[in-house]
Amino acid sequence: MVDQLPRLSTDTELLSIAVDLDGSLLCIDTLHESLCSFLKCDPAGMVSALRGIRRGKSAFKRLVSEVTELDVETLPFNVTLLGWLRAEQARGRRLGLFTAADQAVAEAVAAQLPGLFEVVRGSDGVTNLSGANKADAIAAEFPGGFCYVGNAAADVPIFARAEASILVGDVAKLRAKLPAGSRVEAEFPAAAVDWEVWRRALRLSHWSKNLLVFVAPLLGFPVDGTPAAIFEAVLLFVLMGMVASASYLANDLFDLSADRRHPVKRNRPLAAGLITAQQAVVVSAGMLVAAFLLSLLLLPPLATAVLAVYLVTATFYSLALKRMPIVDIITLACLFTVRVLAGSVLMEERVSLWLLTFSMLFFVGLAMVKRYSELDRVVAAGEAGIDSRGYTAEDLPLLLSAGLAAGFSAIVIFTIYLIQDQYPREIYSMPGLLWIMVPIIMVWLLRVWHLALHGKMNEDPVAFALTDRFSLSLGVVSAIVLVAAWG
Repeated sequence: MVDQLPRLSTDTELLSIAVDLDGSLLCIDTLHESLCSFLKCDPAGMVSALRGIRRGKSAFKRLVSEVTELDVETLPFNVTLLGWLRAEQARGRRLGLFTAADQAVAEAVAAQLPGLFEVVRGSDGVTNLSGANKADAIAAEFPGGFCYVGNAAADVPIFARAEASILVGDVAKLRAKLPAGSRVEAEFPAAAVDWEVWRRALRLSHWSKNLLVFVAPLLGFPVDGTPAAIFEAVLLFVLMGMVASASYLANDLFDLSADRRHPVKRNRPLAAGLITAQQAVVVSAGMLVAAFLLSLLLLPPLATAVLAVYLVTATFYSLALKRMPIVDIITLACLFTVRVLAGSVLMEERVSLWLLTFSMLFFVGLAMVKRYSELDRVVAAGEAGIDSRGYTAEDLPLLLSAGLAAGFSAIVIFTIYLIQDQYPREIYSMPGLLWIMVPIIMVWLLRVWHLALHGKMNEDPVAFALTDRFSLSLGVVSAIVLVAAWG
């Protein structure tokens, strides 16, 4: 959000104020967000619509507004500018909303601010209301002169015809583009998109999940593993993180409306309007291109293929699978198992099917914990279930029983993995010590479920494990056991 106080000139007049919508009154671009919604709901229709852009921008915007439903009730307004506009209206100034967005979008947004705007004008399916067209429309409505609120270089022709300018966003850059002698009535500089904002948007804290790429190498590499193998594992960890962060951005773009209605997720940078959909698309695409280029150049082809599998699975999860009960849980487990598989393909030995089976069952169990905890909290709050996920209170016993069954099955498979795959390889001087990991995993799984049943489990048990002292202690013991087994 923009929260700086405006800088005002000393000779303010009671001129009418023409207000731009995208990037000015709103912290986001409504067309870009509508396109994300369009792509999520109808990818094939999106391709067809893009071909129809030859009929003109205004016609394209009309089509997008007709096939998508923008959740205007949750859009992030520039609250500082909005407060200033209300104060100016109270002083007797007339206000109008003029935007290149479609007329339907303009009217829907204006309806959220009843009584604020006397005039609401947008693109009408024929004329794109930007640049000179917008300037003409404003002059026709406010023939006595006007001040213009804008944020982009495309607004410069309108600033040139306005008696005064009100700058929003990158005000220093805008001020440099104004005609000589232009009067600036007020400035509303945007808050800088700093590293902390991007850290949250990319969910760098979730990169810890990519430590799973080290599972197969740590269990299967000889203790004197080559530096090249270690380099490949570390690089894969970084590239998997880049692909995951890109998919997180895509997920947030597709879930903007739902996130803005969520008590916690509405604070995510995209939902809060701290970064725009356009910025997210550029960063996401850039990370994907860089990750796959580096993988093709520096890693085995199979590792690149696994990265592609992860990306495709994560994309389908964001688009549809996350709203399909049980399927969402299996998909989450697949995404974790793909990380283990990615590390496995770096090894010369064949991929252990026992290890992959253990991973799948283990993370099915954890995904069940995640859904159980989330559903239990919703039900305890008096709700019938999680509408966006398709779960109801009746699913709690299913999630509990299936989650416990998956967890204990994973322990059995892990034991078989040790006996079948690791003991015969003779890379451990004392392989029998590895069996100690079995009760460690059992204790941790039962503790997780115990906390979940008492309503004390974080909805993401993986994140919980990285902050819980007892879990971290078990991790240290496991590391000691592994080193001791190597001898």
